[in-house]
Amino acid sequence: MRAVLVFCEGQHDIAFAQRSLGAHGGCEWGSDKYKSVRALPSPFGPGGTAKKGLIAMRYERHALEDLTLQAAAHAPLPCFDSVLMNDSTDTLFVLVRAHGQDQVEAIRGLLEALDVTITHQEAGTFDVSEYAAAFLFDANKDGVSEKLTAFRARHGAHFGDLAGLEHGKWVTTNTVPAGCFVFHRNEQDRTGTLEDHLAPMVERAWPERYAGAERFIDDHRAKADKVSGKDAERLKAIITAAGQFDHPGDPMSVIIGRSGLPRAPFEASPLSRELAGFLARAPWSDA
Repeated sequence: MRAVLVFCEGQHDIAFAQRSLGAHGGCEWGSDKYKSVRALPSPFGPGGTAKKGLIAMRYERHALEDLTLQAAAHAPLPCFDSVLMNDSTDTLFVLVRAHGQDQVEAIRGLLEALDVTITHQEAGTFDVSEYAAAFLFDANKDGVSEKLTAFRARHGAHFGDLAGLEHGKWVTTNTVPAGCFVFHRNEQDRTGTLEDHLAPMVERAWPERYAGAERFIDDHRAKADKVSGKDAERLKAIITAAGQFDHPGDPMSVIIGRSGLPRAPFEASPLSRELAGFLARAPWSDA
């Protein structure tokens, strides 16, 4: 079995990756098969071994005494969020919540633990014999090129030469295959965020609700409101408001998740198809 770790900045990025892998990647929801950490394949879970898996050991070492109560109630970042499985390719997709680009040292520590656990062991030691690392980012106002340059600077110490890294492409590094996918508006405008694509998807699914939510946000927002500062924040507010009818009080990740936005918009989304294709193209050693 192989595993692709997908590092995401936010919870709605995770939801988009989950839905994209389901719509275009031939993946089934991992919770249907792996109902607990104990059931996960080794080394993430114990698999068929009597030893604890990497996830359990990582969380048990979480030092609680110096944390606030709120921080202590959550797993340390980066944390394992969910898994999806493609049985036909025997590939496990592990969604990891990293929350921004300030988690470099924590991400490196997790990758180093995986390297020691998987790549430095004899073949057949664990259920997962090979892994790759994918990173999802928003271009924001900086643009795709700036995001990739920043990634090379932050993670070159771990992966090695990342000069050939491009959006939507994989490189074979000193450790494992690594790739970046940067959400941006289009080829002509390489700035922007995932919301630039999510908003039209939500609008097509719920046109009247979306129009009403857009009017409400635009008619009542003040210049000093956070929703007026960035277009991405405005779109998040509209998307979330449009999805409240069946999910009152829920965040955007639920609105676009499995119980929210229908599957059809993901099946029709070029971005969704592109992301799933990128994640499926990890260059394995025997390919």
